[in-house]
Amino acid sequence: MKIRDSKKEIKIYCKLEESKHSKPVYKLLIDKFVESGVTGCTIVKSNSGYGMDMKIKYPDNFINEVWSKESTIIITIIESENKLEEIIHMIDEILPQGLVTIWDVEAIRYTKNTVTEEDIKLAENT
Repeated sequence: MKIRDSKKEIKIYCKLEESKHSKPVYKLLIDKFVESGVTGCTIVKSNSGYGMDMKIKYPDNFINEVWSKESTIIITIIESENKLEEIIHMIDEILPQGLVTIWDVEAIRYTKNTVTEEDIKLAENT
């Protein structure tokens, strides 16, 4: 079975070393998302690029750079528009600096042949 729906894609770009209350910001965000019932997120650690500081970061020594504290974490969430403002509020509370992008996307979620309670909950934009 497939469920097709209009969603929002939210991408949060923050520094790996950024912390608040002695905990990495990206971990605080993820904990808050889980706690509030955000459907899911994907976390990616970049190994090259540059940001507002215009300081280029790329892997001269791939192994060292991949684990560098100057890396950027990118958190991607695909969620209903109903949940969008709640997510932005959580980001406002936690993220001291970074970038957030929001896009309209069409999502197709493939699931088992039978409809479950979870399928119905997700289709109704929890």
